[in-house]
Parts: sequence; structure tokens; C-alpha cells
Amino acid sequence: MAKKKDEPKFEELVASVEAALQQLDSGDLPLEDALKRYEEGVAALRQAFGILKQAEKKVQLLSEREGEITTRDFEIEEEEPEGKKLF
Repeated sequence: MAKKKDEPKFEELVASVEAALQQLDSGDLPLEDALKRYEEGVAALRQAFGILKQAEKKVQLLSEREGEITTRDFEIEEEEPEGKKLF
């Protein structure tokens, strides 16, 4: 599914949610403005989750092997603390 040019990018949606949270946390908005900003933040959050779901489906399709979807945990290699080498 091609993305329309007028659809916001994931990063823009996350930035919008973060901005809404900061404004709401400040407590400086009148009630009506706070409710409107909350609604905008929730809408942006839902769009962002939709983008994540689409990305997950795409990764699953790309990971498909012999008709089965293979999944595994993403592992981050941890650096060994200095002075504590196992070998």
C-alpha cells in the first residue's frame, strides 16, 4: 500500500504526541484547548500504531521461509564491563 503524500510520517506523529504531552503536562491550557489537544494526540498515536502494524506485517512477510513465518527475539549484544572478561 503506497503512502499518500499528505499522510504524516511516523516520526512526525511521534513528535506530535510528544508535543501534546508536554502541553498537557504544563497545565497552562484552558480546558477546551486541553481536550482538543488530547484528541489530536490520541489521533496521532492511533495513526502511529497503524504505521507500526503495517511495518510489522511487512517484516513478517519478508521473514517468511518455506511457507512459515519465522520469528525470533531481537537481541542486542551487550558490551562486557571493563575488567570483567570471561576469556
